[in-house]
Amino acid sequence: MNFIVTGGCGFIGSHLVEALVVTGNNVIVVDDQRSGKFKIKDDNVQYITQEVCSVNIKGKCDGIIHLANTPRIRLANKKPLLALRNGIDPTIHVAEMARKFNCPLYFASSSSTIYTDRTSNPYTLSKAVSEDILNMYQELYGVTSHIMYFYNVYGPREANYGEHSTVIRSFKTAVQTGNPLRIFGTGKKTRDFTHVYDVVDGMLNLLMMEKKPKQTHFGKGDPYSIKEIADAFEHPVVYEFDRKGEAQDTICEKPFMKSNYNVIDYIKFWKEEFNEAKKYFEVKNKLQEIDKRNA
Repeated sequence: MNFIVTGGCGFIGSHLVEALVVTGNNVIVVDDQRSGKFKIKDDNVQYITQEVCSVNIKGKCDGIIHLANTPRIRLANKKPLLALRNGIDPTIHVAEMARKFNCPLYFASSSSTIYTDRTSNPYTLSKAVSEDILNMYQELYGVTSHIMYFYNVYGPREANYGEHSTVIRSFKTAVQTGNPLRIFGTGKKTRDFTHVYDVVDGMLNLLMMEKKPKQTHFGKGDPYSIKEIADAFEHPVVYEFDRKGEAQDTICEKPFMKSNYNVIDYIKFWKEEFNEAKKYFEVKNKLQEIDKRNA
């Protein structure tokens, strides 16, 4: 089969492209690479380094997976105009592409559209408006769309956006740099952390199904509080003022796929590897100092 993946160089997108190729599909990736630069070398993948709204793809397409967007609510809050444009305009463009190819469109929405008011922040609003646009395209033009809801995805290749990073990524960075973990608010907010491998497995199943649901929820259904996540890192913590526009709790009540990963186990494994690597480099540095003194 032939797929177009927007945002295919990003965190989730790069894993999906890899999985599609491994399962024998051809993929065209559209990504301006502003926030993701992961590429795989394979004859069945073509990369187009452009903004989504500027591409004109010809040929055959069996499905479009639209993942490109401004990542993170916090980043969108700082750049609302950019976030709204990046969220809404490309959705219109891919809807037109799906109309041209007469193929289904799979849209990456967010659990924030379910657990917060649609006008609570630019990121959530762009996702909610995009859903409205796709519903209109389906009613007026017969463009089949499937809405995919993601729940705090974590795992390999998760990008570091500094203070705008996800909880897991920002906590990892704090450990690596020797800084305290920053918790905004009391730490009682809960999130349904879902491993990227589980998400991609679920997406592959969705793409290959004959009868597809209109909405799919890629979550685990087992939320943890931010404080529980911080405790798993076993690292000093500082509490700061809460941030506006974010949900108090998110939980995937109807998981589409089976989850094979647990976030606490993932953190503990990562911390063990980090500590082992740290010890290795400490010993290596000491040996190098001894060699210098004996030279």
